[in-house]
Amino acid sequence: MSAIPYTGLPFNSLLSRHGLCDHGAMKFACRWALIALLLLGNSVPAAEDIEAPSVPATSPGLVTSAALHATVFGTAPRDLAPLPAKVPLAEINIELPWRQPVPEVLWFDRKLRVWLTVQKKPAPLAIVISGTGSDGNTSKLELLRAALYGAGYHVLTVPSPTFPGFIVSASSTGVAGDLTQDAKDMYRALQEIIHHLPKKVRITDIDILGYSLGGANAAVIKSIDATEGKLKIHRAVMINPPVSLFASIGRIDKLFAQNIGTGDDAIEPLYRQLYAQLANLYRSSDRIEIDENFLYGAAAAILKTDAEFSAAIALTFRTALVDMFFCGDLYARSGVVVDPKRPPKVGDSLEDIQQTLRHKPFADYFTQVFAPYYLKANPGWTSNTLIADNRLDIISEQLRNDGDYFAQTNSDDLILDARELQWLRDTLGSRIVVYDHGGHLGTIGDRHQIADMLSMLDGTWTGPP
Repeated sequence: MSAIPYTGLPFNSLLSRHGLCDHGAMKFACRWALIALLLLGNSVPAAEDIEAPSVPATSPGLVTSAALHATVFGTAPRDLAPLPAKVPLAEINIELPWRQPVPEVLWFDRKLRVWLTVQKKPAPLAIVISGTGSDGNTSKLELLRAALYGAGYHVLTVPSPTFPGFIVSASSTGVAGDLTQDAKDMYRALQEIIHHLPKKVRITDIDILGYSLGGANAAVIKSIDATEGKLKIHRAVMINPPVSLFASIGRIDKLFAQNIGTGDDAIEPLYRQLYAQLANLYRSSDRIEIDENFLYGAAAAILKTDAEFSAAIALTFRTALVDMFFCGDLYARSGVVVDPKRPPKVGDSLEDIQQTLRHKPFADYFTQVFAPYYLKANPGWTSNTLIADNRLDIISEQLRNDGDYFAQTNSDDLILDARELQWLRDTLGSRIVVYDHGGHLGTIGDRHQIADMLSMLDGTWTGPP
């Protein structure tokens, strides 16, 4: 088939006009992340009085040319772990009784969507949480699911708490990005999901893991469970976790500003390069969700310089932020891009909103939506309180003293700096492995990463070589 011609229209309009997705598929593919990427009173302080989180100039993150390439290309096929040829998979849609009223424009996310893979005999359950802004069935989750199933686990894969489908169906606030609140919402959702699993699913133990932000989510959920004891989570594995959520996102925003810029004129050239490649990939693919691997696959064919690799990575992260910003503004009624008195309805054009959001960095989300909401809900808190509460330091005692926490990361992970990497080493000791390459998530599926992950989960880990 020929590529879709560029028209400048929102991508959901193109999909509809060219028959690329029917009404059902649009539930999943034609969402805010795609639109954004492809069109590249009380005692609450006013937004202009809230100090935005910043990344010190001395803390740039571990960005190298090799790290950029590894982040985009991932594990080479020759280095992949052996995986089972067939992995059973069932989609579960569950309605959670505590969810917020669903905005009309987000009607398709009324139920939480997760995926379950089941052994035919009693087995431990591995819960896997996706990364920032991602669904519960990404390409990376497919690799982890296959490895875990092959090792004898039931596997439950779930979206990030920052994914629109989770925000709408399971968040108690609608304002995603707070490490503790998101973990509480996910913990509650997991209880409901596991309680409603078919009786044939016989669970002998429960472990939890996640990649990127999902790794930090997994660790905090285990710490909550240690107090509440509702799931009795045994072990937790963090794969490429951030140490400071806001610092990590700030580094990606800097990549965006340095390599893409902030205006339409800066974004347009890269968008035009990616557009035809992405449209052709989508039309020839049987995937419905478009995750970071799919986007990187489109980008890889046209990327040449480190600046272009940086731009592609930054665009992918910005996509997730657009989702969070739109949902947060809608639920918190902040009035940044959505008129609280006239929220968008099904069929309304969202073009003006996405044109505004694609230029907004995380600092704007923090000052205009996130901080005003949480400062109003927690009198006496400050911006610094919010920043400090969104670091893994909040569970440092558990990470240091509980031998059932583990981590895997890379020495050149883009979302960390040298000090944060050393903090992970000092805190976890022999329970962390740091690979000498891989960028951010570029080692997922590698035979060494999979073998280490499985030994961490089954209790046979003896430390890095």
